[in-house]
Amino acid sequence: MRRLPITALILVFATALFYAQGQGFQEKAGFELEAQHFYEQADAFYDAGAMEPAAEYYAAAFEADPQHAKALYNLALTNFQLKNYGKAEIALEKLFQLNPADTTAYELYGHTLLQKGQPDRAIDCFNMVLYAEPTDTRYVHRALAKISTHHTNDALNDFDEALRLNPQNFDASLGKGIALMELGQPKLAAAWLDQALSIRQGDATALTNLGVIKYQMGEKAEAMEAFREALQSSRQSDIFLARAKCYLLDHNYSDAIADAREAMLLDGENAEVYAFIGDVEVEKGAINDAIESFGIAIDLKPGHANYYLCRAEASIKGKMYYDAVSDLYRALDLEPYNPDAKVLLQTAYRHIDADVLGQSLSENNH
Repeated sequence: MRRLPITALILVFATALFYAQGQGFQEKAGFELEAQHFYEQADAFYDAGAMEPAAEYYAAAFEADPQHAKALYNLALTNFQLKNYGKAEIALEKLFQLNPADTTAYELYGHTLLQKGQPDRAIDCFNMVLYAEPTDTRYVHRALAKISTHHTNDALNDFDEALRLNPQNFDASLGKGIALMELGQPKLAAAWLDQALSIRQGDATALTNLGVIKYQMGEKAEAMEAFREALQSSRQSDIFLARAKCYLLDHNYSDAIADAREAMLLDGENAEVYAFIGDVEVEKGAINDAIESFGIAIDLKPGHANYYLCRAEASIKGKMYYDAVSDLYRALDLEPYNPDAKVLLQTAYRHIDADVLGQSLSENNH
């Protein structure tokens, strides 16, 4: 049920890219009316990195003059930086009432929707801004949204368009490498990851993905070297997690768990770490522990269907079929057409029917 080790890194790459390229959104524009005082205060807090008071003062500026779209846009941007994506979405929707054709706002709206787990709507936004002005950066943004919807071939086309416009676009080279990994073309993927590293030497995300692909290709010494360089560049939870998933491919449970614990220390809110620990525990036959680990992942990220599938699969192995059914219906609520959920649901019901039939035969024999 679990996908290749690179899967989690795709969204990590997307999130990192959005925040890095969010610098382009930070050209904050001022206005010259009665809300100027609040606006200037907000700017001062924003420039000092104090995002929460900046958001409060941008909101005050907009409340003082509800026609000032620029204060509203900056309020949305600040909430995006704070990861308050719901508040950012509300601010942007108010902004569209003032200026329905604001392409810069639609670009930020696309990123906000993607962070909220609505990639299809995000793609619609990126379609609009690409129609207004096709740029290499915007093609990369749409490609990342398409990867989130598992339209990897379409994403690859967008990365190619970005590279046609700018052959030195690091994010497009990195994204193309990731897309090729998803499409099962490891040698081409490695070549594009090397290309990305030639543009930006020592980049942790590119090195981590290269480590994963090298490990899958059997080049384990080169993989470990890539992970080592990545950790020298940036000691991130997801680098440890990626290496842990490689260890798990070889059933090296001790090293896998050690890296998972390092990942947990760096980011205790990373749901994927707990899901991975659940995977290890399932392989080791510790079903109850695995169910508990998947439960923590679900608590941290309740909108992630795959965690319910993982716990359901573990519950089936532990003969807790009704618990599995409950999790599978929750997964189908989140992803109604998920084929894995439907197959597992049939499996769970077959076990329930067999248990009921066995109980009935036992009662009749008595």
